Amino acid sequence: MFVSRLAWPLLLVLLLAGCSASGNSTSIAAGRVGYEANCAKCHGDSATGEGVLPDTPVHGPEGHTWHHADDQLTEIILGTLNIPGRTIPSFEGILTEAEDMGILDYMKPGWYQDQVKRQREVSANWEELYPEN
Repeated sequence: MFVSRLAWPLLLVLLLAGCSASGNSTSIAAGRVGYEANCAKCHGDSATGEGVLPDTPVHGPEGHTWHHADDQLTEIILGTLNIPGRTIPSFEGILTEAEDMGILDYMKPGWYQDQVKRQREVSANWEELYPEN
């Protein structure tokens, strides 16, 4: 079967979506919509950071998002975790936890496998330390 050179990137994205670090392809697709609507204008492209505003963290493998647990990231995004010097607006009432998790699922396929593994460990540790979340 012949696949055009232009179709390969789309095929790769679809295959990677099926191999998500934590979500399914539906969650990732919804997360992409959520990211583009709520995050990209400040954080830029989720994988490369292209278009990021100054002093704003990128979410790709060169950034630090993968250092944080899923629940911690959700609390940061929804504004329920008090962080000194916080500049990110609260998305509480704008995004649900499920939509937030979809956004995280969308970002993870752009991370290196060792980063995904480490982020899973950090998430498990967070859940153990803060089971009420």
